[in-house]
Amino acid sequence: MVRLRAPHFRGTLFCLVAGVAFSVSPILIQIAYDHGAAVTGVLAWRYLAAALLLVGIAGRKMVRIPLRAGLAAFALGAIVYALDSALFFGSLERTSAPLASLVHYAHLVLVVGVAAMIGRERLTRRRLVALVAIFGGVALVGGAAANPDLIGVGMALGSAAAYAVYILLSDRLLRDADPMALAAYLTLGAASTFFIAGGLLGSLGTVGGPAGFACLVGAALVGSVFAVTSFLKGVRLVGPSTASLLVTVEVPVTIALAAVVLKQQMTTPQLAGAALVVAAIIGMQLRRRPKPRLIPSPTAG
Repeated sequence: MVRLRAPHFRGTLFCLVAGVAFSVSPILIQIAYDHGAAVTGVLAWRYLAAALLLVGIAGRKMVRIPLRAGLAAFALGAIVYALDSALFFGSLERTSAPLASLVHYAHLVLVVGVAAMIGRERLTRRRLVALVAIFGGVALVGGAAANPDLIGVGMALGSAAAYAVYILLSDRLLRDADPMALAAYLTLGAASTFFIAGGLLGSLGTVGGPAGFACLVGAALVGSVFAVTSFLKGVRLVGPSTASLLVTVEVPVTIALAAVVLKQQMTTPQLAGAALVVAAIIGMQLRRRPKPRLIPSPTAG
């Protein structure tokens, strides 16, 4: 018999839903690129729209959190999260969404390792097995996705390092900050960075026309507002390394969306990899119920 602990169950759902939502953004952004959009232009308006929505949702929660936490979240978004986004979505100009998503998950090694070193989470045998299985799964998923581009792969690796730093730092901020308010400050920081960059490069108007604008709005609603808030809630409930493992569901979902929307074909190894990822996620979250012990009666013997 196995059971799922209530907080872990909720955190698991938040992280899985966030992974699915995150998978939408690469598809939408690649469509915008096909219509002539520029990286900085798309990301500037995407994060501005997301920031305005998050500020409206968070409301008074933004003034209730400590000033230091709010400034830290803004800086985290302006520097680390913006760097992650710039590198990842820049890599999409040179390689496919499935391959970029696969390489991006190199951040798991850093997150799990650092979380274990600082005592935030235990590096259990179950987690190690899940980590190996998930890496094997995403390798199968992304192996036949596209021809590799060294610059694109390098940019995806750089985004993985930045994303690992983002996860670990946001975990510390979540200890004394509301997730919704944190997401609002973080997205405002990212929007500020991309507006400055877009202004300097003269690309703020290069969003790919009406089709590109629709894609960036969709990416803002699903990939930023919904995905980021769900993921931060998941980190608070299950911890950074477990959340990072769970959100890898993004890779097989990205493959499926690419097959449907971008007409890319899924191979047998990709299907096997997706199944391995899902199985590893489920196995990692299951907890064995302790066997009942017979307790001698005080009157016995």
